Amino acid sequence: MASEPLRPEVARASLSARVSSLITVQLARGKVGVEVVASQLHMSRYTLHKKLKREGLTFASLLEEVRRKQALTYMQDKTKPLVEIAEQLGFSELSAFSRAFKRWMGTSPAEYRSLRLS
Repeated sequence: MASEPLRPEVARASLSARVSSLITVQLARGKVGVEVVASQLHMSRYTLHKKLKREGLTFASLLEEVRRKQALTYMQDKTKPLVEIAEQLGFSELSAFSRAFKRWMGTSPAEYRSLRLS
């Protein structure tokens, strides 16, 4: 996969903001990989790990936060099936998405929809 140039506003942002932005783009295209994101930032996976650690973050924590935010956005559309949301967020199965969502929000995706979005 060819590396794309960073948009100017992304290049000036903090590393964690740049990584989150790239994760968002990768999620929209399919699976997210730390190798791809590191490559787009013109650094090795190890260097990315070290630099994120300085900010007190990990790639996994940023991926989780992007997924959580996007899940809440996708959940607003009650016509969108949960399995489709899970797929768009890069989860292998609906059950994996449901477990993650319950960890984030304290309730299942179906309960969240019925309670919060009615």
